[in-house]
Amino acid sequence: MTDASTEARQVAADERMKARVGGVMSPSGFSWALFEFARNPYFMLIVTYVFPPYFAQYVIGDPVLGQATVAEATKWAGVIGALTAPVLGAMMDRGGRRKPLMAVFLCMLMISGASLWWSLPGMIETGADGARTFTPPTGGLGVVGTMSFLVLGFVGYTYSEMMHNAMLRSSGRPESLSQISGAGIGLGQLSSALCLAALAVIAVGLPALGDASTGYLLQRGTGPFVAIWLIVFVVPFFLFVPDGAPAGGSWSAAARRIFSKNGELNPLGAIVGCYAYIQGLFRTFPEIMKYLLACLIFKDGITALLALGGVYSSGVLGWNIVENVLYGIWASIFGVVGGLWLAGFLDRRLGPRRAIMLQLALLCLAVIIALGTTKESILFGLIPSGHVVHGLGVFDTLSDVFYLSVIAFVAALAAANISASRYMLVTLAPKDRTSEFFGLFALSSTATVWLGPMLAEWATRTFQDQRIGFSPVLVLLGIGLALMFTLKPTTGARSVSAPPASAH
Repeated sequence: MTDASTEARQVAADERMKARVGGVMSPSGFSWALFEFARNPYFMLIVTYVFPPYFAQYVIGDPVLGQATVAEATKWAGVIGALTAPVLGAMMDRGGRRKPLMAVFLCMLMISGASLWWSLPGMIETGADGARTFTPPTGGLGVVGTMSFLVLGFVGYTYSEMMHNAMLRSSGRPESLSQISGAGIGLGQLSSALCLAALAVIAVGLPALGDASTGYLLQRGTGPFVAIWLIVFVVPFFLFVPDGAPAGGSWSAAARRIFSKNGELNPLGAIVGCYAYIQGLFRTFPEIMKYLLACLIFKDGITALLALGGVYSSGVLGWNIVENVLYGIWASIFGVVGGLWLAGFLDRRLGPRRAIMLQLALLCLAVIIALGTTKESILFGLIPSGHVVHGLGVFDTLSDVFYLSVIAFVAALAAANISASRYMLVTLAPKDRTSEFFGLFALSSTATVWLGPMLAEWATRTFQDQRIGFSPVLVLLGIGLALMFTLKPTTGARSVSAPPASAH
């Protein structure tokens, strides 16, 4: 069979698939959103709520050092993403089929999750005087091995997110993309809530699975679980979402174009040419580029906020596995509200630019309040809160209840911001260069994604305090908000249509 006939058959298949494109409940729109349902449990269970507290307390043996180590793993994943994701994004507009490459990225997540089963715990002994002694694990992956597989998963998550975002435009009608984007966020939060609810039932019904007597099987088992979950629910994405690759595209040809200068292979010259390319984009699309610069900062803050939230609450408030799981369910429920309702509501009422600004301002306020919460007091010591306020056995102090109230706002606002951020780029990017700008959007998610974790790691190690270590999140959110004020008030109100900038 010739290449031409194969290409013709693929184009015909894409045309048949595009005929199914419509609103959020069309096969393509719903399947695009369902991708988040399949993938999001990896982030919530492995990156945020369940595995990091286990890794910090029982593999590393110290909550403060554990927060710094999780931040370090996130930092290295960010460095790898910053160096490679922009190249992938630049290749997308001229590359070949996207779904096979997406399958590779998802395999990275599956391998990462399955491997964490072998992240074995150390041994904790309490002496007669109450002193706690920790013996590091002697088998399994150890700290370095666990970090390596976490980095693999984080990088795969970044790549798959970039590819998924770039395929948003082909998943439905233009007027439906905001709803489809919000549905993806909502379904992702819903799947996390369901998975965490299942873990909560197991933790309460079979408590031995979550403690030292069984080697913390529940926490370690979350890795293989999310790998299986991903395999099951990602199938509709590959069946119904249009690939969206350009006709006649080739990854090898796209790579040659990226690494060539004046028709000859010249990686160094191509890198130098990228500087002129970015300058050209700032001249031709100033509002888009200013927006992406703001994303570069505030999305890093949100990533660090989500990645370190579970370790922070476990260390500062002393929550156990059941409380961490219930905390994740609680946050996921409000994440559903943020993705399915709040994002669309604010976009319609305020427009994406003002919606993002309001979300960031309220997130800053919520983080300040959260940092003022300890086991003994809230609002930076103004109100004593260590006393028990109910007899349910979980979240029984005023500090716990107050912190959960703050987290409800954080989860809803973060989910709404993620949805609004990518929808705003859809409204801004020229139709014929959507993948290119989503590649740059991915760059805004990866170029400095190491910055927040690096600052958190430095602050935690330097001051040996989790609250101080978490404070750089607030700084990044504030700087991102300030940069959003540099955009014109009309930015995002309509699509941008400007002539293309030269790539070199």
